[in-house]
Amino acid sequence: MGLKLLINSLFRGGAEKQFAALARLLPHDALLLLENDISQPVDAAGVRVLSGRGPSGGRLGRTASIPLYARRLAALAGPGDTVLSFMERANIVNVLAAGRSGHRAVICERTSPSGEFSGLRGALMRPLIRRYYPRAALVVANSSGVKKDLAGNFGVPGEKIRVLHNGCDAAGIAALAAAPPPPGWEPVFARPVLAAGGRLTAAKGHWHLLRIFKELKKTGPDAALVLLGEGELRNYLLRLSAGLGLRAFSGPGSPPPDADVYFTGFRENPYLFISKARLFAFTSLWEGFPNALLEAMACGTPVASSDCASGPRELLSPATAAAGGAGTPEHAPYGLLLPVLSGSRLPAAAPLEEAERAWAEALSEMLQAPAALRSYASAGLERAADFDFKKIAALWLELLKPTT
Repeated sequence: MGLKLLINSLFRGGAEKQFAALARLLPHDALLLLENDISQPVDAAGVRVLSGRGPSGGRLGRTASIPLYARRLAALAGPGDTVLSFMERANIVNVLAAGRSGHRAVICERTSPSGEFSGLRGALMRPLIRRYYPRAALVVANSSGVKKDLAGNFGVPGEKIRVLHNGCDAAGIAALAAAPPPPGWEPVFARPVLAAGGRLTAAKGHWHLLRIFKELKKTGPDAALVLLGEGELRNYLLRLSAGLGLRAFSGPGSPPPDADVYFTGFRENPYLFISKARLFAFTSLWEGFPNALLEAMACGTPVASSDCASGPRELLSPATAAAGGAGTPEHAPYGLLLPVLSGSRLPAAAPLEEAERAWAEALSEMLQAPAALRSYASAGLERAADFDFKKIAALWLELLKPTT
């Protein structure tokens, strides 16, 4: 009888980061990966890889390997064991294996599947989620919005779903945030800096932020935008910057002091950049629970966020978590909530959408309101402390207690 932890891999993603942090706090007798890809700080000697190799074969190949992984997991677990899994493929492997071994399958969904899976990925994963998730012993959603998506769109019985938010190492982030900027960055942060973080993917809506920033420059010509992260949309965003007439720096070398947009790429310590920004802007179109937003708050940086269906409102206005999305800018207790953007990738010359214009006006106003920025910085630090990993791990331990 024991607890086993399972995830696709330990790549540099938000779900993987949460998994690795919880693995250090939850007593377990096995840490299992589907594929051998480890970029998170874990005891690699204690890791077992079900595939015996790194990721291969693309999405189709990895999805086709699910039955093989399930057989291998079933050989490692038995009645009385609990297997906790993160991410969709690992979750499906967990449920399939439980049918063979009799173990208790607890699966955790980290994003909103309705937003995350479209096109070929949607054709592959949505039917599998709809078929297997309802068979789990327990389904954990990392936000109320994810719970609503699973129950409403994937047939998971509401009584099987529990909500446990992501954790945050607020003290560790504060220590990293205090580091000085790298050489050459001091003149950049002497300007009014708007920062954004997260992978450069469709979910984050960074193309909207570039269009918004172009408009914001009309009233704040000294402002700079620092985009932290890497992803498949990087080249598209660089081309859009050029089309908007924004001077972009994407390295290598020391940054010029007078560029408009700075693409930093992946940084081991993004917090030293975020903490020195005047405001953190979060334009996500959908989320599970937004790690980047919570971590910006832990840096002591005021935040302005899209009020997308899952996550931001629970963070910034918990008393109104069940409310609909903001139609106009809303000064919530812990940050600024803004209308969800359309997701349309309009040409650089296209007029601003109504929501983009509302963002530009609200961000411009905030950048010029030092008292409001100080208030939100303090409130964000207070709120981030609510998600301390030790508090979240205690909730997980209670949830994972063996059932009788």
